[in-house]
Amino acid sequence: MRYVIIGNSATGIGAAESIRAADKSAKIVIIGDEPHHVYSRPLISHYIAGEVAPDEMYYRPPDFYKRLKIDARLGVRAESLDFDARVVKLADGHSVHYDKLLLATGSIQKFPPIKGREHQGIFDFWRRADADAIRERTGGCDWLLPCTAIVIGAGLVGIQAAYGLHGAGLKVVLVELLPSILSRILDTTAAAYAQAILEHGGVRVLTGRSVSEIVGSAEGVTGVVLDNGEKIDCGLVVKATGVAPNLGLVKGTRITTNAGILVDEYFETNVPGVYAAGDVAETYDVTRGKLFVNANWPNAHAQGRIAGLNMAGQATTYAGSIGMTSMPLFGKAVVSQGIVEPEAGDEVRVRESRENQIYQKLVFRNDYLVGAVMVGDVSAVGLVNHLIQSHQPVGAFKETLLGLKAPYYFGRRALFKAKVEGENLQWSPSLSSQEHYEKHFDDDKWAERERDERKWR
Repeated sequence: MRYVIIGNSATGIGAAESIRAADKSAKIVIIGDEPHHVYSRPLISHYIAGEVAPDEMYYRPPDFYKRLKIDARLGVRAESLDFDARVVKLADGHSVHYDKLLLATGSIQKFPPIKGREHQGIFDFWRRADADAIRERTGGCDWLLPCTAIVIGAGLVGIQAAYGLHGAGLKVVLVELLPSILSRILDTTAAAYAQAILEHGGVRVLTGRSVSEIVGSAEGVTGVVLDNGEKIDCGLVVKATGVAPNLGLVKGTRITTNAGILVDEYFETNVPGVYAAGDVAETYDVTRGKLFVNANWPNAHAQGRIAGLNMAGQATTYAGSIGMTSMPLFGKAVVSQGIVEPEAGDEVRVRESRENQIYQKLVFRNDYLVGAVMVGDVSAVGLVNHLIQSHQPVGAFKETLLGLKAPYYFGRRALFKAKVEGENLQWSPSLSSQEHYEKHFDDDKWAERERDERKWR
């Protein structure tokens, strides 16, 4: 049996590990258009900031492909698909036959046709090559006068870019067309907190503004002109105006698509033997109750893992995912899960301390927790994620989840203590670490937590 995976990132790696665990003799081919060993894309901003070295970005150990006996075709693009012949045609002229195929092509960045976008010094913020090019241009920074970077777009990618560039020593101006940053994952209140944290950290944030022109010279970018006529001098521009499922490979084929590739609960497409998972696929969203593209790293790996099991003949249904984002902003945590903007009939609970930059909001629908956003204090995020993902009625938790009082504590114990107290829990086999983790509840630490809580209420 020959399994071919198009995509050398979280989804593809998760699938390859599952396939190898289920089928020791299978031939596994991974096709990746980047020449690099699989790396963690969320670390790109930290790499630009100089916080991690190139080898510290590895998502799996250097001997990963050899150890799992994977034929890794890296640095070559899959150009077309022949479903009748079960062949993937590569850009280098070669072809790869498959018995089972996984499409894990991820997402691509989008950018509007801004005047001057052909100048040198304008970068995507998506791949290792983008990060290397940005590091090369910003190296030393003395010649890059002024040492200012413009980031166009304040979604998740834009925020990560701003963080990385600021960490590299550049002045950063974040330009967002919409009235608030991170509008797809935060409500307006949480967005205001996040913006204040960015600005306090030294990033200038302009909302309700767009870039009408990028200006430059033979040496590259020299500035941008905003829609209100303001000109900002800069030596570097980062494009971060949104992402979309990478459907280029299936365009014009008989694969059924909507926003992403449509799959069933086993990740199989409408073409037998062809699967899709990760950012490119539409899968069941637990909170929305319908197919949706929940593009993030944990979902991508989990979907790849289950897709791999199904490809290897171990029928495993996918329970569904939720949209979730977690990011550090200058020492403050920001987390978003599920639906954060309530609809008619939804109930909302909020806990807030402006003085301490703490904001928590829960969204309930028909006695189910369907969404949460947290800034500053993310202590309840584990239980919140469990309640959303498991889609179980919350009952009395509704009134106590954000209070961090005794009812919450005892409720948490009731949920988890019988399962994990004093037990040795193994990490998932798909993870690189096989170490054991022993969980205990500590009443003394909880009491200390309660005392800390009273300091700001």
